[in-house]
Amino acid sequence: MCARITVLTREEVAAVVADIQAGRKPEALVRAGGESPRGQAYPGSSVDALALQAGEVCVSPCIWGFEVPWGKKPVFNTRLESALEGKGMWRSPIRDGRCILLASSFFEPHMSETIVNPKTRRAVKRSYEFWMADGTPLMLASVQQEGRLSVVTTVPNSCVEDVHPRMPLGLRFEEVPLWLEGDVADLAQLADRAPLSLDRAAAQLARSVAGSVQSGGAAAPDDGQLTLF
Repeated sequence: MCARITVLTREEVAAVVADIQAGRKPEALVRAGGESPRGQAYPGSSVDALALQAGEVCVSPCIWGFEVPWGKKPVFNTRLESALEGKGMWRSPIRDGRCILLASSFFEPHMSETIVNPKTRRAVKRSYEFWMADGTPLMLASVQQEGRLSVVTTVPNSCVEDVHPRMPLGLRFEEVPLWLEGDVADLAQLADRAPLSLDRAAAQLARSVAGSVQSGGAAAPDDGQLTLF
């Protein structure tokens, strides 16, 4: 359940787009806390996604989360396995709406570890932060439709599996063309290839969204728990 990411700045997003267009692997990011004004995004936030338009990789603003008639909360994660079946609400997005959400890190709640929320005094799941071991941007496979985005998830790798049973599907640079314009039938190989190399650390409890132009004013969930579709 990916319900929180650290977004890139607009300048960093533009640099990644330029690298992809030029066929270069994006460079490592600066991770030091005060050196980059990155914000955090949650379901309901406005985020910048990379999508193909007329054969060019372009930035497409989206709201994170699909609205559904049967629920009050948005559906913000898409199981890769469900999408590849080509049924239900993901049939059109996985065929025509594949995109990439850029991040410097993502967060997952631990299955059993808890901490006390100092605001509500309730016990909540402890979050862990994950980022690329080589410091390069995370390119999270996503789908979009009518201005709404959902992050695609898959089975966890060894770095994540003892924290959460799912993780975002992170793409390698060479996998970007396959995700954005390859045949749907070929995407199954992304679930079977060697996992990305990630690092992790216990994360501070989020009380509010950091000040980012991409945060869109969405509030951080108090308990960090939203329904995984």
